[in-house]
Amino acid sequence: MIVSLSATSADVVEADDCTRLHVATSLSSGTADAALRASGIGRLDPGGEALLDLETLRTRARADAREPGWDEKWSKMIDYARGKGWVTDAAVRAHVEYGASA
Repeated sequence: MIVSLSATSADVVEADDCTRLHVATSLSSGTADAALRASGIGRLDPGGEALLDLETLRTRARADAREPGWDEKWSKMIDYARGKGWVTDAAVRAHVEYGASA
């Protein structure tokens, strides 16, 4: 699952792929933080990683998902992230790939 981030939108693509999660953007880190906040999907933490709102991410991904069993795959992805310490009460941490085509 990829959050494709531009200055005006944050779109979830490849929603059926619950084996990975990252943000892809061509924006700078300062602009990416503003775009994440404006889109309502999250923000950057002080280390430059994205903190994505779990409910917003799930809602947007679910709308694009097509594979049967998606809800179970989502739960497994979040459980895995939680086990790694990447989940807070309301957000999941995701790597940001800068310079990526969004």
